[in-house]
Amino acid sequence: MSNVDTSQAYWDNNGKYQEQYDRAWKQLIPASGEAKDGLPEALRAISRIGYDYYNNGFCNLWRADEEYDSDGSYYDVYRMDSYYRDMVEYLAYEIPRDLHKELQEFLLDAQGYGNWSDKAGVIDRIIDHIIEGIIEDDLLEEELVD
Repeated sequence: MSNVDTSQAYWDNNGKYQEQYDRAWKQLIPASGEAKDGLPEALRAISRIGYDYYNNGFCNLWRADEEYDSDGSYYDVYRMDSYYRDMVEYLAYEIPRDLHKELQEFLLDAQGYGNWSDKAGVIDRIIDHIIEGIIEDDLLEEELVD
């Protein structure tokens, strides 16, 4: 497992803006399919990437193909699944360039299945950025308490 401390992470339901994240997920993310363009879809995308990393060790994000060299030995070549590649590309338009670069570095560092990375904290920093934008844009409805 990753050496990243997830005790203060959204994965462990303890993120910096956990209450707003939970409300955003409930109010802005549909049960299936894409969310509304912009920050809601960006939140869905990074959350799906994080889920596949922490829950599945990127067994869905990275696809391995065996290739053979000239002496007949095989090796694995990893390709990002198109579903996740589209999400990563979408995030390029919704988060700052430096965060997107960190995301790409993390994805390459964790390339393959079960290759844990010390760079996984970028997932939470991206979620923080998106939630701050959702709050700033006033996209969340107040929850009524009985």
